[in-house]
Amino acid sequence: MAVIVAADDDPDLRLGVATMLRRAGHDVTMCADGGELVEEVRKRRPDVVVTDNQMPVMSGLQARVLLRQGQETADIPVVLATGSVTPQEATAVLGDGDQLVQKPFTRQELTEAVTAALRYAAAAA
Repeated sequence: MAVIVAADDDPDLRLGVATMLRRAGHDVTMCADGGELVEEVRKRRPDVVVTDNQMPVMSGLQARVLLRQGQETADIPVVLATGSVTPQEATAVLGDGDQLVQKPFTRQELTEAVTAALRYAAAAA
């Protein structure tokens, strides 16, 4: 079981992501925007972050940049679950261990991306 902090501004998608990840056995905290995501990550120090990109207050990519700048949060892998970033764009902005899942995604696609991010973090530790 991993501790996951996830964010999406759409309430239905928040519920869906939380349900998918909890059914996979993870402890999930959901946030409604990028600012809330950064605050929660700093509090909980999760194993992985799952975030949409286009959200109020701060985008998922902006939140990722802030988390990478923090000493205690720099190594937390990010799964970007979005329809607003292409795989080519993701290659340019995501770092080692980060994953991209294109919306709409299946439970399997999301859980595989989380598993890959966790594997990378474990190997890097």
